Amino acid sequence: MSDIQVMAVRYIQQLPESKLNSAIDYLRYLCEQDYPLDDFDYTLARNADNDKSTETITFDVLLQDLGIGYEELQTN
Repeated sequence: MSDIQVMAVRYIQQLPESKLNSAIDYLRYLCEQDYPLDDFDYTLARNADNDKSTETITFDVLLQDLGIGYEELQTN
């Protein structure tokens, strides 16, 4: 095992159970990516983690707010 792999295993072993699922999900995500993450991806993830709002809206309301119709989603 390389030094970096040993370091990753050490971090995983130190994680409490409450954070292990998130780590596994993130590792799975990284393994499935065909391209590396960039600053935008990290900013998006950080903003999502920091968003503590409980407000939700329906998909129809979102489309209406954006001024997009279902027909536009079907065209490429």
